[in-house]
Amino acid sequence: MKKSRNKKRTAHWTYSKAPTKFGVLRWIIAGLIIFILMVFLTGNKSLIKLFFLHQQKDDLQQQKQELLEQNAQLKDEIKKLETDDKYIEKIARERYNMKKKDEEVYVVEPK
Repeated sequence: MKKSRNKKRTAHWTYSKAPTKFGVLRWIIAGLIIFILMVFLTGNKSLIKLFFLHQQKDDLQQQKQELLEQNAQLKDEIKKLETDDKYIEKIARERYNMKKKDEEVYVVEPK
């Protein structure tokens, strides 16, 4: 007679281990890093916006400096126009092609 094997068949399920403290800590740290990156890289006060605002500030300061220099030059020209008759005559001749009554004007064209 043959011996029969009457063993119960059981399903072979593999269970994962319960999360360890190290595994949970790793996920918490990863989540915090992602949260911090989102806060610093997006939104109204992000680092990217801060960089562009800093660049815009530098451009505006340079433009302000150029306008201050131009303003000083214009003030000098106004002062000359109010006080210097020879400067007024020079401007009248160069810009407006004016001449005195007894002068003749010769136009010299470059070749």
